[in-house]
Amino acid sequence: MEIKQFNCLLKFAGIIIFATFEDFQSLQKLTKIICYKLHITMENNPFLKQYDTPFEAIPFDKIELSHILPAIKHGIAVEQSEIDAIVANGDAPTFENTIEALERTGEIISKVTSVLSIYMNARCDDELQTLSEEAYSLLTEHRNNINLNEGLFARIKAVYNSPGTTLSGEQQRLLSIVYNGFVRAGADLSAADKEKYRELTLRLSKLELKFQENTLKETDAFTLLVTDKEQLSGLPEWLVESAALAAREAGKEGWLFTLHRPSYVPFLTFSTCRDLRRTLYMAYSSLGAKGDEYDNRALVVQIVNARLELARLLGYNTYSEYITSERMAQNTDAVFSLLGRLSWSYLPTARREVDEIRELAREIEGNEFEMMPWDFFYYSEKLKQKKHSFSDEMLRPYLPLEQVLHGVANLATRLYGITFRRNTEIPVYHPDVRVFEVYDYDGRFLSLLYCDFFPRKGKRSGAWMDSIKGQYKDKNGIDHRPHVTLTTNVTKPTADKPAMLTIDEVNTMLHEFGHCLHGIFSDVTYQSLCSPDVLWDFVELPSQIMENFTTQEEFLNNFAFHYETGETIPAEMLQKVNDARNFKVGYNCIRQVSLGLIDQAWHNISKPFDGEVLAYEHSVTESLSLLPNIAGTGITTQFSHIMTGGYSAGYYSYKWAEMLDADAFALFKENGVFSTKVAQSFRDNILARGNSEHPKVLYKRFRGSDPQLDAMLARDGIETICPHL
Repeated sequence: MEIKQFNCLLKFAGIIIFATFEDFQSLQKLTKIICYKLHITMENNPFLKQYDTPFEAIPFDKIELSHILPAIKHGIAVEQSEIDAIVANGDAPTFENTIEALERTGEIISKVTSVLSIYMNARCDDELQTLSEEAYSLLTEHRNNINLNEGLFARIKAVYNSPGTTLSGEQQRLLSIVYNGFVRAGADLSAADKEKYRELTLRLSKLELKFQENTLKETDAFTLLVTDKEQLSGLPEWLVESAALAAREAGKEGWLFTLHRPSYVPFLTFSTCRDLRRTLYMAYSSLGAKGDEYDNRALVVQIVNARLELARLLGYNTYSEYITSERMAQNTDAVFSLLGRLSWSYLPTARREVDEIRELAREIEGNEFEMMPWDFFYYSEKLKQKKHSFSDEMLRPYLPLEQVLHGVANLATRLYGITFRRNTEIPVYHPDVRVFEVYDYDGRFLSLLYCDFFPRKGKRSGAWMDSIKGQYKDKNGIDHRPHVTLTTNVTKPTADKPAMLTIDEVNTMLHEFGHCLHGIFSDVTYQSLCSPDVLWDFVELPSQIMENFTTQEEFLNNFAFHYETGETIPAEMLQKVNDARNFKVGYNCIRQVSLGLIDQAWHNISKPFDGEVLAYEHSVTESLSLLPNIAGTGITTQFSHIMTGGYSAGYYSYKWAEMLDADAFALFKENGVFSTKVAQSFRDNILARGNSEHPKVLYKRFRGSDPQLDAMLARDGIETICPHL
């Protein structure tokens, strides 16, 4: 509540309050005290003043949840006054007084929403969930007020239709994005349809938040407590120790396993207890579909139908058509072409792989054995060991977290010349978080990097990068550098052993670090165009290209030392790693294609959906199904990427970017895997440029040609020759 509003309330309540005081002077004194305290509260809100921390880092040590809503409300009022000033400007609309002026608005809101996003992902609880629902409702309404402001859009449209001849390429790009963004947000709709747009976006905001809340709460709510030591058979020692630690932290006796990836995946991979594997699998695969308070099926229907309605309102036949029109793919035909060609190329290999795993399972268990989904990881691991004498667990002792971080940092130094310095003085949002200053080869400060590695209650599963402060250059030419986060969920250290990673987790670390590099190297004028805020099917290129270094011997030999003996990874083990690199490559690709098709199926509906969610999902993937479909299980009801994240109608982006990264990395291989010349070109033409030009232009400038699928097929050992995209 602002001071003026509070004073009004005091005036209305004055006669009631006065009755409790002996004289008016006492009332005046109370009023002054209350107003003074309110003023102090507003002044002490860290969001409402310039941060006095190093590099203007977020002062997490001073931020309380009670600061968030008042700051959002204040930020909304400030930005609305900024918008009003643009609209009221009596001068003819120009790029400077309209587009640039709009670009500079909303600083307070950006500061608050950055923190709110971090908290929602990394330390969510009931209080924060309730707060976020109100916050995002306010922000959605505010964003609609801007997008549907007729006076503002009239000025933007005037500049768009007569931009002048002096605009730079980056300015022209910003103008186009702003104009199209307003049109796609309903600015050209009739008055009645604008109100409908408001209602739909507000409804979607609430539905998506609820979906996310349900998924997080149900994931955290499930635990598998093992009290019989014999039921730990097959599990690696580190997992047993981690489960014992989890049990102690929960105040229980025994070993505690959860649905978080560092617990769930290795349990299904190594446990010899088939019943427990089934228990864990069913709990995970039925998330959001158990008919309880966390059931997401009704929310799925409401979300996809609201998105369809929104797309139709804006003149598109489907939501996917609406989304892909502003993607590198440009239309759904290109998406289905990619997914179809991948299916055609990889499905025969995938079927052979699963048949081979099934045969091994029957060799071990008997000819009558029917392999079920909860058996697949277990027996595929057996086959991997049989064919390649290799298990991911063999490498874990060589990959302690601290050494991996050292190796990743050294790779960035080798490719780009950048260096990292840890800063323990910068406030963090959780004790696990570490902060690094990043410097360029010439000593220039580039970015802050926040790292958050371990799972905990209230932190969502998976791994991600986030940009909490975007890069831009102000009107005085000062370059404001970005702050980015790298978040994973790797197994915590125990009392006598460090946190150790699998080679797959190293791959994930490199992937997210690639996203971070995208943000770190951003070099544009306007924050709306900064990296990694690029078209969604281009954003995974900087991350996925880093995965190519995961199994490079020269990379691993720089840091992969046994945590006890200090020995490097034996040459024969590295050979096994590379021999096994394409193990299940067909299965993994078809899995991703299936997820992409599920996403497209939900967002290509042309009439409201009224069927059964999981049945529809299974019908979509039936032709690609490699394992039995189990009643009551599916991915849709926990598929946050497409139901609450930015991948709605865009999950194909992972495979699209995989095509790009294989094609791009081929240039590295032609010039030397660690070529600084190619790395510098990648930095200059891709990483630094953000969304300042269309990604097709940026990619062709780097590669010299349009992307081809050949390199991806060759890397994966797929012999089928597939037509070019």
